[in-house]
Amino acid sequence: MIKFFRKIRKKLLEQSKIRSYFVYAFGEIVLVVIGILIALQINNWNEVRKDQKQEIKLLKQLQTDLTANEVEINGLIKRININKAAMDSLLTNLKNEEYVAKFPIYVALIHRKSFFNNSNSGYKLIGNGMAKLIANDSLLNGILQLYEKDFVNILTRQDLMNDKIENKMYPLTNELFKINTNISLQLNEFDVVASEIYIPLDFVSLTKNQNYINNLIQLNKTFEIRLSYLKLTKEKLALVLQLIDRELKK
Repeated sequence: MIKFFRKIRKKLLEQSKIRSYFVYAFGEIVLVVIGILIALQINNWNEVRKDQKQEIKLLKQLQTDLTANEVEINGLIKRININKAAMDSLLTNLKNEEYVAKFPIYVALIHRKSFFNNSNSGYKLIGNGMAKLIANDSLLNGILQLYEKDFVNILTRQDLMNDKIENKMYPLTNELFKINTNISLQLNEFDVVASEIYIPLDFVSLTKNQNYINNLIQLNKTFEIRLSYLKLTKEKLALVLQLIDRELKK
């Protein structure tokens, strides 16, 4: 092909057809430019297709991670609702000065800690420079807010709750209760078999121990706040999963 064009140029020059030569040369340049543009467009199409495949792979990983986190949050809500229900019953018994057979179980349940296992493989990929693959800005912002704000908040509230149990309740419980370890009881669906049940040394005195009751009220407030944040995060997470599902169906 190059040899063919070269022969035409040579023939035009030999025939002194300068104008025809320039017209031909211009046409040849146009053809070269068009060829380059076509090559660039094909390359761009290939890059777009490559990015789209990478985006789908990333979105599927995020979908897997966030679905796992949704399961975690649902489990946490159930666990903390159990904490809360036990606490409400405990406070009612103390207020009414009424000792019931389940009282030691209520005390055991308010000491139950719960932890959020954050699945974040997809988020790590975003942090490693793959954020540009997500074309939907609203979706990207939603994902970033979940990982950088909402899940961080869950972990912060988790630490506050578990710190209160560990450093406020356990010392008081060790002082005011006898721990019965000669028992095997599954307290709820999330627990392994429990081996510690807390029996008050003096129930009547316990009902008048304002320091103990105040700490119970503060811990109960921690349960309430944690539940509130978990429910809000659950709603946001569900919306993000819907957006991911729409993108994957396009």
